[in-house]
Formats: sequence, C-alpha cells, structure tokens
Amino acid sequence: MSLSLGQRIVKYRKKAGFSQKGLAEAAGVTPTALNYYEKGKREPNISIIKNIAKALDITGDALLGIEPQPDLIIQNRDEYTFLHTFRTLNDLGQKRALENVADLSEVPKYANRGVV
Repeated sequence: MSLSLGQRIVKYRKKAGFSQKGLAEAAGVTPTALNYYEKGKREPNISIIKNIAKALDITGDALLGIEPQPDLIIQNRDEYTFLHTFRTLNDLGQKRALENVADLSEVPKYANRGVV
C-alpha cells in the first residue's frame, strides 16, 4: 500500500526532526495549511510541494512518491548532454529528434541490440 501525499509529508517531516510549526515556517506556509496537507484535507500546489521538499532536503519526486526507474537513470555524461540538449528543443524539435533516434536504432551499424 502506498502512502498518500499527506502521509509522506508526515513521514519525511518526522525523519528530518521537524515539528509541524517548524516545517511550516521552513516551507513558507502556515501551520494550519501544513496540517491540512498532512491530513489530506487540501492538496498543496506545485510551488508549495517544491518548498516542502526543499525544507525536508528531499526531491519533489520522493515527496510525491514517484519511484525512479533504474533504466531511465542517466548513466554517463553523454546521456546527460543528450537529455539536456533535448530539453532545450521546442515540441517540433523534440519530435524530430525522436524520429531521428528511432531511425538510427533501426540501422544495424548504430543499434545496440543488447540494450532496450
């Protein structure tokens, strides 16, 4: 059973040694708002999630319960550069880049069949 966002906030808050008031102050929200988030009465917006995660010194993904996919973790500098460059492209550029990668993967000279 996976934890709710509120349950994860409580879990990480306690792990970091924060009281509700302390975390609220560090995240820039009122203690009442934090209480509502923890009890699931309200959902924090993305900027508040970011502030809470930063105050807890965890990633937003961890706070949201998003598990990293091992095969999607960047393995080396070339992959990092590729992904960073890809993200600088607009939608049309990204579509074209994906088409080019798909085409290259079909050419035996470039394809690494042992990796999916």
